[in-house]
Amino acid sequence: MPLEFNFVATTYNNYKKELERELKILLSEFEPITFLPFKTNSATYGKLSGDVIEASKRLWDLAYSDPWKVRRVLRFIPITNNCTVDVFKIKEVARKLAADIPVDASFKIEAEIRLSKLSRSEIIEIVAKEVDRKVNLEKPDYIIEVQIVADSCGMSVLKDRMIFRSLEAKLEGSYFP
Repeated sequence: MPLEFNFVATTYNNYKKELERELKILLSEFEPITFLPFKTNSATYGKLSGDVIEASKRLWDLAYSDPWKVRRVLRFIPITNNCTVDVFKIKEVARKLAADIPVDASFKIEAEIRLSKLSRSEIIEIVAKEVDRKVNLEKPDYIIEVQIVADSCGMSVLKDRMIFRSLEAKLEGSYFP
């Protein structure tokens, strides 16, 4: 049975526990936050209450206004849809997400696979066949994010700045669509 999650956060190797503590402090207004028991050492998968896109925005704002507050969170990726790691289920979610991308917009697929035997290229091929939009790998209008861990899959359609990236936030300042 796959586990549901609505965010993925990454950190330095072997800092997962510190990452989870930091997220609970920084995103306290989104409590309760639960973390899933996957054995990874630099990523955590979790579920928070409230709008996960707003949580990402909160991290952008914190990293810009007080860079030392955000020390362990390297990336925070919102997830809006969950399914099992099954080709038919992934295709179904990909079709649903494609409807959220305007016909004249471009997209790219970002996929990360942990604790699974699937390859990144397999996942990208499965999802890409379901999205009839222009591909732009350099500056897409939208990103289809695919996160697979064990037998659980999380997917989202996001604009670039909806994914929190600590280094960018600290260097460029807080800009959110």
